[in-house]
Amino acid sequence: MSYAGEIIKLFFILGILLGVMYLLLYFARKYLYAFDKNISGKIKINVISTQGLAPKKMVSAVKIKDKIYILGVCDNSITLLDKLDCDETELNSAEEKISGGSFMEILKKNLRVR
Repeated sequence: MSYAGEIIKLFFILGILLGVMYLLLYFARKYLYAFDKNISGKIKINVISTQGLAPKKMVSAVKIKDKIYILGVCDNSITLLDKLDCDETELNSAEEKISGGSFMEILKKNLRVR
């Protein structure tokens, strides 16, 4: 009979611990990441295109505000390869060109011009 009481006590304590852990996770998500939500509404990041080079290695063109960043992405690092300064009309024309050709062709054209 004492084993049954111990098992009930064990499950009761386990339930309390799981409840406390759930509440901590809930409040951490709600309040710790609130800062990121405020920033993400102001900064618009747009991935224009991505080209895979090898397994887990790729080159990406990312638009942030009025700049285009060419990034080398690996499984353990991200490297800035080039930064292109453009005004809004150049960005729109660049996006139209990108939708019309392959990533490597556009990358080669942009790197030769600069």
